[in-house]
Amino acid sequence: MKRYAYFLLMVVLFTLAACGGAKKAAKNPDLASVPGIQSNEPYDASLVGSAVNKPPAPATTGCTASDADAAAMSAEVIRLVNVERAKAGLGALTSQAQLTQAAQGHALDEGCNFFMSHDGSDGSTALDRIVRAGYVYSWWGENVAAGYSTAQDVMTAWMDSPSHRDNILSPNFTEIGIGYVYNPNDTKNSWYSYWAMSLGAPQ
Repeated sequence: MKRYAYFLLMVVLFTLAACGGAKKAAKNPDLASVPGIQSNEPYDASLVGSAVNKPPAPATTGCTASDADAAAMSAEVIRLVNVERAKAGLGALTSQAQLTQAAQGHALDEGCNFFMSHDGSDGSTALDRIVRAGYVYSWWGENVAAGYSTAQDVMTAWMDSPSHRDNILSPNFTEIGIGYVYNPNDTKNSWYSYWAMSLGAPQ
């Protein structure tokens, strides 16, 4: 009997260990509450040195959000974006390092501070973040999302939302950067997965 009980205990422990890496089921916020944005306002070089564009005090110290999957998630979202653009007869977007930096920084900010917005915890806007990363634009835009655990899920949500879809299928953009983090300790919203998409066209 003791052997049987020990065997059952080991099976339970093994099962728990195997499931420990699984991502938690998340709630999905209403994307319509934070619509996608885009603009072709003139590039303003003075923003680069303005106070709001200086790196903020670290808002992520001690944060448990992980960006270990960011590169793979980014590549898959960009692939799916370009599948949708090809269906619409549009050119593919190419991954751009500065846009990726802006998007990943914002996703980390969202995931560490449990929010979904175009406004960063340091008061930055989407435009501030891409300029701070050094991107010289003629067009810029941003999509954000939270609660979607896979690239396909977040793309489906964005494509089902008119303003986010308009950004993805905009002929004004030629370049893209994707940010993604996962925070298993999201006790505020239970969103866990946080996303940002920075879009642009260079001057």
